[in-house]
Amino acid sequence: MQRNQLIAVVVVIVILGSAGAFFLLQPAAPTNQSIVWETIGNPEYLDPHTDYETFGSWISYNVYETLYTYPWDSADTSPSVPLLAESYTVSSDGLEYTFNLRQGVTFHDGTPFNASCVQYNFERALAVFDGWGPAWMLAEPIYGGQAVEDAVFEYGEGSPQHIGNFTAWKAENDAGTGAITVVDTYTVKIKLAYAYAPFLAAITYEVGAMMSPTWVEAHGGVTIGEHNTYVDQHTCGTGPYMVTDWTPDEKIDLELYTNYWRAAASKAAFPYSGAVSEISIKTNEEVNSRILNIQAGESDACYWPTSHAYDVWNNETGADGDGTLKSSNPNLKVWAGNPTFDVMFLGFNMNPTYNQSGSLVQSPFTLIETREAFSYAFDYQTFIDSVVNGFGVQLQGPIPQGMFGHDDDLFMYDYDLDAAQTAWNAAMTKGLDAILANGSYDLTIYYNSGNTVREAACLLMKDGITALLDMAGTTQPSEDLTINVQALEWANYLYQVRNKQLPIFFLGWAPDYADPDNYVGPFVKSTGTYPNRIGLAVSDGWNTAEVDGWINDAAQESDPATRQDLYYDIQEAIVDQVAYLWCYQSTSFHVEASTMNGYVFNPMHDPYFYHYWKTA
Repeated sequence: MQRNQLIAVVVVIVILGSAGAFFLLQPAAPTNQSIVWETIGNPEYLDPHTDYETFGSWISYNVYETLYTYPWDSADTSPSVPLLAESYTVSSDGLEYTFNLRQGVTFHDGTPFNASCVQYNFERALAVFDGWGPAWMLAEPIYGGQAVEDAVFEYGEGSPQHIGNFTAWKAENDAGTGAITVVDTYTVKIKLAYAYAPFLAAITYEVGAMMSPTWVEAHGGVTIGEHNTYVDQHTCGTGPYMVTDWTPDEKIDLELYTNYWRAAASKAAFPYSGAVSEISIKTNEEVNSRILNIQAGESDACYWPTSHAYDVWNNETGADGDGTLKSSNPNLKVWAGNPTFDVMFLGFNMNPTYNQSGSLVQSPFTLIETREAFSYAFDYQTFIDSVVNGFGVQLQGPIPQGMFGHDDDLFMYDYDLDAAQTAWNAAMTKGLDAILANGSYDLTIYYNSGNTVREAACLLMKDGITALLDMAGTTQPSEDLTINVQALEWANYLYQVRNKQLPIFFLGWAPDYADPDNYVGPFVKSTGTYPNRIGLAVSDGWNTAEVDGWINDAAQESDPATRQDLYYDIQEAIVDQVAYLWCYQSTSFHVEASTMNGYVFNPMHDPYFYHYWKTA
């Protein structure tokens, strides 16, 4: 029994005849509790089939559900918990997954969940197919899905090619010969193009979330290649919470779905399930304000960056316990130091030009020597020690430490101004001065507002280049180079990154699923999330066909040794290209009020509100 439960025990004395009987009765489970959570930024969308950033995924995790999920009570990263499916089987060749679905589940609008809903949702993801979104992880392994993806990336969302390829793909499904077959009301079969071990994990990401088909059709339906604005801003899932209000830059309100199908089963394992009936997630970009608010009891939890860790962390390591073991403040709980697969990196824009204040200017990062100079001028260890207070290690290529396929012997840049100077001078001989002149000798490094960690990284990058230019022997630009560090609101930041308007940018990556394919795909494959933005395919010396081939082969390879060798080749290629500055791989840091209960760290998901409860 936990301490806070023991305090609340009610003792009732019952007299039966001449004998006294004593009973200890547990108090009634708390109900109708509310949580105020402060953080930074906004979701991009509330549509799990198009949203592809961590804030929106967190909301979806509490509102929508997938066929399987991750354990709620451990850090296990395998999608081993049946959720909307009760079980599944895989054919001997690994090409067919048959899911036996849960009965008696309803969406928030009352629509029953069944096999037709699974078919509808997977088809919808490929129909809408935002090229910046997560649909790729469903499309690539599923039978016929690659043709739909190819049309999107080559011709655009909603192009005649996208419409034609999707329509043909769906027709096969309707005929019962395609990728998704409704076997009966509660059985659905999914056929893959090739054996793909991470498939279950891939559809456990929110792209595999189920929304009510009735609700979608009542609010605009599905148009191939187009977002549904209503679905972008509202929700209707099967999960424990419903979004009742979203005011961008202000708050998102969630309310308990009182007819949640898992209520009884959940309480057997988590007795206080559903205690929290209201959650208000507020946007607050000021770190000191967030810290003061939680200390004053005006909020229950907040995004507390590792740059301020020592304000609350007592420097204890080891097990987290209930969150009190690592806190220096009795009114706060801290969970810290757990290994994650979250990484932070700097992307070099290697496209020939980018948009600067409405004008196209040449990018200095088309030259590999410029990228090398910046990579040597960044003080990695100072960043890890001073900015994130040791909550991380230097990142070594796209695949994080602790994950299958990581290459411990991969080359790593370190802070070396002499090497930076050599690379810079070489870039100058290749025309860097003329490129800088085209940009009026002005270079701005951007970060998203409210993110003090990325702001500090940008400032360190500026300091390194400034120190390089101050060194004797550095070839100077014809005019002084002005280096600025500037914040952009999150949505604007994402827009400019995606439209290749920033010369250099810091971003993070949290795993969609715990497999190296989820890192080499987004970072290295030509159709991946970041290669398009940084112009990897058009950068000098890059062999798109060869490296994309390695990535495809690795995804389909069943022999672990062969698969590992392929990932070694992929990592070496991208590091040699100096397409990214691999900054750091983080360890966890999480702060809540001492009255909060129910948080369990898992690298694959953010807090799950249904298992929370509060004590006085």
